[in-house]
Amino acid sequence: MLVGRISKEEIKEVVWNCDKSKSPGPDGFNFGFLNFFWEEFKGNIIGVVKNFEEGGRWPKGANASFITLVLKCENPQQLNEFKLISLVGSMYKIVTKILSTRLKKVLNKVIDQRQ
Repeated sequence: MLVGRISKEEIKEVVWNCDKSKSPGPDGFNFGFLNFFWEEFKGNIIGVVKNFEEGGRWPKGANASFITLVLKCENPQQLNEFKLISLVGSMYKIVTKILSTRLKKVLNKVIDQRQ
C-alpha cells in the first residue's frame, strides 16, 4: 500500500481536501484555484504526479519554497514575535499529502504506542 500506484482518485481527493483559502506557493496557485479549474488542469496535475511516481525525481526547482516572516505584533523586538510561514508549491504538497496519508495508515504497526 505504501509503494502502490497513485490513483487519479487519490490525487483529486488531496486537491479537494486541502484548504482552499491558503496563500499560493511559489508556483502562484492555491488549492481553491486548482479545485475550481480541476477539469482544465487535471491532466497536467495527474501527469506531474505520475511522472514523479515513475522517476522518483522532481524537475529542478519544483520543490522550491519561500520562507517569510509575518508580524505577530506591532514593533517586534524578538524573533518569537514573528510567525514563520513556508510557501510550498502545489504539486509538492499534493505528493507529500498522498505519501503522508498512506504512512498514517501503517504508523501504529511500525511504531509502538509507548514511543
